[in-house]
Amino acid sequence: MSKPLAFSLTAVAAIVFMTAIVFVAVLTRDSDGIEVKFDAMNATFEVDCISPWEDEGGPVPFADGEWGDTFHPESTNDRYMAWINELDVAELVEGSPGPEVAVGIMCNSGGTHSTFEVQVFAGNSSEATRLGQVLHGQLEWTGGRWSSLVQTKQRQWMLSDPHCCPSKFVLTNHEWRDGRWVETSSGVWVKESETSGS
Repeated sequence: MSKPLAFSLTAVAAIVFMTAIVFVAVLTRDSDGIEVKFDAMNATFEVDCISPWEDEGGPVPFADGEWGDTFHPESTNDRYMAWINELDVAELVEGSPGPEVAVGIMCNSGGTHSTFEVQVFAGNSSEATRLGQVLHGQLEWTGGRWSSLVQTKQRQWMLSDPHCCPSKFVLTNHEWRDGRWVETSSGVWVKESETSGS
């Protein structure tokens, strides 16, 4: 291979590499370079699926995405707990002053059963400003830069399912309309039995 050809191939590879870096940087920065001020992992806000036993319906103070209530005096070692298990920053509300923060929360009030919910907050304020109602289920997906959808996943147990392991899930798409989240579509997904092929 001649030296000019090798040099030009190296130059083209370098240009492609630099273009890829710029493209990734543009796609991963916050919308319009606006800083996200809301820190859900260390915020205090009301959670539908759980609240402190001493302040029923009151706000839950998260620290590093976790919250554990004090033990109830009549408890047999169970206490209320909540975790932020999903977090996504995306443009979800058209015309808002910045990206929103979609938060997936898992709650446990003792035992082995947990419940899930999704809340969407304004990202332009350090205060917990929830947008719309609480969505029930796990945070499965947000549309990110290409769509204003929030998708949730709700577990459903079939008759033969053990308590630990549901085999049916309802995936629901929600879109922001007229100041609230509106269900736009849903579908059911069922795990195939491991013995179904035999």
